[in-house]
Amino acid sequence: MPATAAKKKKQLTPVPVRFGQEEEGLFRLLQARAEANDRSLSGQLKHYARLAVIAEDNPDLPLSMIQGILEAQAELHAGLGQPYQWGVIEPSA
Repeated sequence: MPATAAKKKKQLTPVPVRFGQEEEGLFRLLQARAEANDRSLSGQLKHYARLAVIAEDNPDLPLSMIQGILEAQAELHAGLGQPYQWGVIEPSA
């Protein structure tokens, strides 16, 4: 067996998601949120699924804190992190 075949990753299979008539409101809300956040509908569903998994794993954290942590991680990944200076308080003017 060639080395490249052994290292080949298994392709993920797309998963269809169907919304019934009773879920039309949810579907329209997802479309609106996806558009507002410059995401595809698929991207919005993935975003909400990721938030849901994190929230279920950390029931003591509010959603706003989870979103803040994810935002901070993205900023660090983009090279925008700055070291925190312990005990330094800026004097007020």
